[in-house]
Amino acid sequence: MLLKEKIAIVTGAAQGIGQGIAEVFSREGAMVIIADIQEAKGVEAAAQIQKKTGQPVTFRKLDVADEHAIGPFVSSVEEEFKRIDVLVNNAAVQDWVPFLETSLAMWDKHFAVNVRGMFLLSQAVAKIMVRQGGGKIINMSSDSGLAPLPEGATAYCATKSAIIALTRNIAKELGRHKVYCNAICPGAIMTPTTERFMQKTWEPNQNPEGWAQAAALRKVGYPEDIGRVALFLACYLSDHVTGEHLLVTGGDAMSQ
Repeated sequence: MLLKEKIAIVTGAAQGIGQGIAEVFSREGAMVIIADIQEAKGVEAAAQIQKKTGQPVTFRKLDVADEHAIGPFVSSVEEEFKRIDVLVNNAAVQDWVPFLETSLAMWDKHFAVNVRGMFLLSQAVAKIMVRQGGGKIINMSSDSGLAPLPEGATAYCATKSAIIALTRNIAKELGRHKVYCNAICPGAIMTPTTERFMQKTWEPNQNPEGWAQAAALRKVGYPEDIGRVALFLACYLSDHVTGEHLLVTGGDAMSQ
């Protein structure tokens, strides 16, 4: 098991990519803490993963946009488990509104969750990792952070670009303390958020068949595909990798 007895926090893991990552980590022996604002879904996800893997999985409610909730959450995890080995910052929001119609409130909402929450949680956890002699932080960016995809998601794309810069700075400053920080940039992954997007988009070919045709591998991705990449970045196999952003798109970025 690549993460045997490791303590791992995965935010936004009540569904989608976060749940896929939590399941892969649990299968590899980690003690996973699912942190999500959706309590009912989070409890259900933790129970489902634990039943599949036989490993204990814990749920704790957390709104990453609430700056006053971050400190108590991190302290409670450290108090119970004595250390934090892996943090996956996956929690995010994504709304689709054309640039000229994007409100300041929507812009601020995206940055509060996707960037500020990531910054605050990473900072709090990194202090523990420095004290304990190291750890791994994985930030979920997107191919949207490298290209204006999809159209009508200006606020989201801007946050995902910011995450790549945040990742590099954390990695550079904390590398001397053996704290790693890398970002994953997924492409089209089949999740509840993706399904919502398909219902709202006005662009042609924005559906699983269109995405598959755009990818070099001629297929779309699933949460477990991202989970396996997160596993690589969380375990010893990536011990000479930090400050990087890894595209996981099935090759669709080459066709944009």
